[in-house]
Amino acid sequence: MDTIIIGIGNPVLTDDSVGLKIADCLRDRLRGRPGVTVTQLCCGGINLMEAMAGYDRAVVIDAITDGGGKPGTVYAFGLTDLFQSRNTWSGHDASLPVAMELGGAVGLRLPGDVRIWAVEAHDVSTFGEHLTPDVQCAVPLVVADVVRHVESGPRGLSGRTTA
Repeated sequence: MDTIIIGIGNPVLTDDSVGLKIADCLRDRLRGRPGVTVTQLCCGGINLMEAMAGYDRAVVIDAITDGGGKPGTVYAFGLTDLFQSRNTWSGHDASLPVAMELGGAVGLRLPGDVRIWAVEAHDVSTFGEHLTPDVQCAVPLVVADVVRHVESGPRGLSGRTTA
């Protein structure tokens, strides 16, 4: 079963880079694992859907600013449970669920299992390359959870954990 892991965010906007940083950790941790690809994107919507094409499973990791938890809270959910993460929705593009529907309608082979991990951000507007402390504490939690997901195969996920 081929799996793609996609960290999304902006590398120069403090906590918005959490998905990218987690993808870097996962790339190192899962290096050499057959059938697993780890990549990064700076946008969601249609570009995110296109990156998933041809894979059986997809994992998306992003920052969230309105999940309701304190900074560093980790959310895990499926595509049907998706609420707005920092980059999966855009006023200039389709939302991820709409993009997936469009991709399926034109015959793309899209993953049947899409899981999203989102970390509640503290600061997504200050230029900086380092995460705030609470968000940094969430990184190893998400890395461990995604590794477990990849190793165990598809399973139900939904909920939140505070770092």
